[in-house]
Amino acid sequence: MAELIDTVPFRSLVAQASAVLLTHGVEVEAAAVQGTAVHLVESVAQQSGMDLEEAVHLVTPEAIADVITKATAEEKKRASAVHAVRPVRIDNSTVHVPVEALGHLIMAASQAAKYATLNSADAAAAHLLDLATEAGAALVKHHAEGAAEVEVGVLDELAGLVDEVAERTEAEDWSICPCGEEHGQSVTDASTVPVMRHHAALARGLRDNEQGG
Repeated sequence: MAELIDTVPFRSLVAQASAVLLTHGVEVEAAAVQGTAVHLVESVAQQSGMDLEEAVHLVTPEAIADVITKATAEEKKRASAVHAVRPVRIDNSTVHVPVEALGHLIMAASQAAKYATLNSADAAAAHLLDLATEAGAALVKHHAEGAAEVEVGVLDELAGLVDEVAERTEAEDWSICPCGEEHGQSVTDASTVPVMRHHAALARGLRDNEQGG
């Protein structure tokens, strides 16, 4: 298998599949695309009786992208995303966010990540922690005159994910303690939902206020 991965046709196939995925609005780590490509090439080789080096020419970039896209859709139904998949951040413009507000957003991302982790949505949790890290880095590196420079994409993604966690919690699909036994967590969940929604609205407001002004 190492010989296949090192061949020019296979590397080209992986690169083309990654490009196709970008047109679908997702960015996938090369290792994840490579793993899917290996699986498809092996399947074609087994079904056709060909060598792997021959079978690689029968697998299309679109087929690889289709498998990953369908897997992503299935995972999203379970409130999670395929490992290593992130939405492509199209807007890399920045806005200035007061440090106090940024502190609230970091707290919101961390709190939502905790809910996602406890309810087995590992990819969503990882994404939220990435956003908390980005916001923290902005606070440390670009803090000037009471404000920090933050990418618009961070605010958009954070607002969307925190709202999603709030919706799942409000629907009682998720809980701060999903043990199945009631011991006061429903009260905590109910009080947390409006806080999450407030923070999501704060993120959107910070984005819209500066860009609109």
